[in-house]
Amino acid sequence: MNLEKFWSIIEQIKASDKPEEEIKEILKELQPDEIASYQVHFDTLHKTAYTWALWGAAYIIEGGCSDDGFIDFRYGLIAKGKSVYETALKDPDSLSALPNAWLSNELFGYSALDIYEEKTSKDMPRKDFEAPDSPVGEEWDFNDESENRKKLPKLMEMYWK
Repeated sequence: MNLEKFWSIIEQIKASDKPEEEIKEILKELQPDEIASYQVHFDTLHKTAYTWALWGAAYIIEGGCSDDGFIDFRYGLIAKGKSVYETALKDPDSLSALPNAWLSNELFGYSALDIYEEKTSKDMPRKDFEAPDSPVGEEWDFNDESENRKKLPKLMEMYWK
């Protein structure tokens, strides 16, 4: 599976209220090697989104965001589709344009792993999967309101209480 095919699958579920359920229905139709390939793309995109700027956006939107919370946020970001994902990588403040920017979706992140195991009765091999040591970009104190307003003004306007 190439990246274009991956995104075409995501496009089918991006507007869903339950993408973690709908993606499973699509993945069930794929062969195990295709599911594994899907997961490689998913993992790569998830790692790429490990940035301080996106973590700041998640922190503002969710009113705080732990390490685990940011993992789930990035799962949900991928579920919103290629355009939202790529735009948010360049400009996390663009998430303010979403009608509901609450993205966290832990279950979506495990969908392919679950379906692979269901189909093969084995854990999916995840060769070369390694989480990054730290986020990319400039770190800042997410509790610093003035810094947040400089970096993510639209999200601050919408979500900071």
